[in-house]
Amino acid sequence: MEATEGPAPSPRVTVLGLGSVLQGDDGFGAWVLARLTARWELPAGVELLDAGTPGPELGHYLLGLDALIVVDTVRGGGPKSNHQPGSLLLYRREEILKRPPQPRMSPHDPSLKDALATAELAGEPLSEVLLVGAVPARTDLGTGLSSEVRGALEGAEEAVVAELRRLGVAVEPRPEPLPLDVWWESSDTRGG
Repeated sequence: MEATEGPAPSPRVTVLGLGSVLQGDDGFGAWVLARLTARWELPAGVELLDAGTPGPELGHYLLGLDALIVVDTVRGGGPKSNHQPGSLLLYRREEILKRPPQPRMSPHDPSLKDALATAELAGEPLSEVLLVGAVPARTDLGTGLSSEVRGALEGAEEAVVAELRRLGVAVEPRPEPLPLDVWWESSDTRGG
């Protein structure tokens, strides 16, 4: 009797949202995850994880994965950069690793570069990594995204879906989108 092959298993992928929803544009990652949850059907091998503001434990989220997509705010490259607030920037693993270390603003400021090194030291290096980042306009205390970063949400969502498909993940739009669950926003600002 001949064995039949079933569909190839979906890769183990985490879409990791980083940042604090209580600090304006820093909540970008959580917003993108909410949009993905509401609008897309994802297979069991794909996890959407809002990690908030992890510290050194960020590396533990990477263990056991085939691929990682991180959604966060990113620095625009300094005062001489032409990246304006709301600019969407995509970085692959190699680009993340060659960037010089950035100063940490607090012990909870995650370092993706350090997390990738942790996974490698644990014997589980990740070769498929994409950082989808938006340049923030404001990260002061308070909920809600600036209009500039709100304008980057759709592009970030599309970038994540395109990367999932590139990785061979079967992702389809929901026939009927779910309500957008952004619990940190008041009922009169639930746009998106």
